[in-house]
Amino acid sequence: MAGLIAFIKLHPTTFALGGYYLMSAAVGSLPMPDANSHVFYKWFFTFSNTLAANVTRAFATKLPGAPTPKP
Repeated sequence: MAGLIAFIKLHPTTFALGGYYLMSAAVGSLPMPDANSHVFYKWFFTFSNTLAANVTRAFATKLPGAPTPKP
């Protein structure tokens, strides 16, 4: 265990970038909130996408490239 901690201390940037990549992938997999979504989920979706620097996705009304629903 001490060897792993020493390795992380020697390469902090690599682990920071790896952690950011994992967080960004987790946030990117969240489904877009719809009209039936709870207010908290809408807030959580916007907040987490803003933290992950997915600002376009956070404030989009629909996912880019998603098919437009037909009435």
